[in-house]
Amino acid sequence: MNFFSVSSDGRITQWTIVKSELRYTDIITLKQGNTTEGEGDNTQLPSLGCGTAFDFHKTMDYMFLVGTEEGKIHKCSKTYSSQFLETYDAHHMAVYSVKWNHFHPKIFISCSADWTVKIWDHHYL
Repeated sequence: MNFFSVSSDGRITQWTIVKSELRYTDIITLKQGNTTEGEGDNTQLPSLGCGTAFDFHKTMDYMFLVGTEEGKIHKCSKTYSSQFLETYDAHHMAVYSVKWNHFHPKIFISCSADWTVKIWDHHYL
């Protein structure tokens, strides 16, 4: 038995129950880059993104979407844990929910604290 979780510390985690023990594996850590300007150079300081919602694709079980507190949606894969497949600047506030369409595998929907609901085609953005 296993299940997944998303949390505000930026971790997407797979949990597995083995006998009487609960084990976890981090699938991906949401990172966002903040640029600081120093003496003539720009430095990337990674900070953690806050995950708020996620959903796995219904037919491609390796692919999933993650909504963030910053209003972005990241398309991710379990096989590429260090990068996003795509990042959508989706909303102006936190993404409360993101769901793949059960009937059309290219379409997903998102809703946000900015009072909007958006329908997306993940191939044409």
